[in-house]
Amino acid sequence: MTVRASVIIVTYNHAADVQRSLEAVIPTLSARDDVIVVDNASCDGTPDIVAERYPRVRLIRSAENRGFGAGCNSGARAGHGEYLVFLNPDTEPRDGWLDALLNVLQSTPGAGLVTPKLQLAWQRESIDAFGHSMHVSGISTCRGWGEPLARYEHVEEVAAVSGACFAIERRVFDELKGFEERLFTYYEDDDLSLRARLAGYSCLAVPNAIVAHDHTPGFSPKKLRCLERNRLWTTLKLYSPSTLLAMLPLLLVAEILGWGLAFRYGPWHVLAKIQAWVDLLRWLPDLPHARRSVIHRIRDRDLLRLHQTRLAFSQVASSPLAKVAETLTAHGFSFGRKLASL
Repeated sequence: MTVRASVIIVTYNHAADVQRSLEAVIPTLSARDDVIVVDNASCDGTPDIVAERYPRVRLIRSAENRGFGAGCNSGARAGHGEYLVFLNPDTEPRDGWLDALLNVLQSTPGAGLVTPKLQLAWQRESIDAFGHSMHVSGISTCRGWGEPLARYEHVEEVAAVSGACFAIERRVFDELKGFEERLFTYYEDDDLSLRARLAGYSCLAVPNAIVAHDHTPGFSPKKLRCLERNRLWTTLKLYSPSTLLAMLPLLLVAEILGWGLAFRYGPWHVLAKIQAWVDLLRWLPDLPHARRSVIHRIRDRDLLRLHQTRLAFSQVASSPLAKVAETLTAHGFSFGRKLASL
């Protein structure tokens, strides 16, 4: 029997979460779907629990934690589905979620990646993300975060999908060479989305596919380090030299804001920002090869078309100054995007 979709869950020390997720996922699958759990060397008993309690699940035990992207790629290689569906272990899909995603992917010309309406698990009447919003500097935020769940009633094109849950045709995933494993964790979904869009595919958010996600936006030092280095690496990898030159002023402004955020959170975050730059400098010798691997079927200006000039400071800071900062910086970033789009 031909496998329609392979649902891939990558886990690392998420024993309780992955059980809740599998209890929600398995009843929603058809006989033509399979589910794969890739365990990244958990030490909390996760792989044994999955093996013992879920006979339908194919378990891949990694000898080491190689990161989210590497885990996803490993699951994709093991899956036999025409479509690949990536799902975080802290998600709980609702009935009909998979059919809704695949119907849009199959029926929309040029569709590359499709993502559901993510629902806040701890506040079920609110949205976690309806795709990702992408700032012109590459900073990514959850689109629609905290808004009423009833909002967004139509399929919409978005700048990027959420890695918490999305579907992609295997053919497209293979063409893009999957996730970039060097990123390890955070921003892999944005990197894949941007590469897909440069290759001529669209990213779509599907409102009638509902998936609960136990997520609260925030920045640990580790998260800030990974997000910043991965954002800068992806930016350097994707754009032409002329676009990067035109974007330089807005990238510098974003960098100043990033340092400000780090100082606001404290010395461990400042250290994380320094480590992000050390990581990036260490990676630079590989940049020419990484740039050659990106497929370009549209122009940079067409990629930037969906990118915003307003930074959603309110997702990371609750003070009144956050709204003021959003307004003041939006004008400068808007000018920068115009330069980059010439």
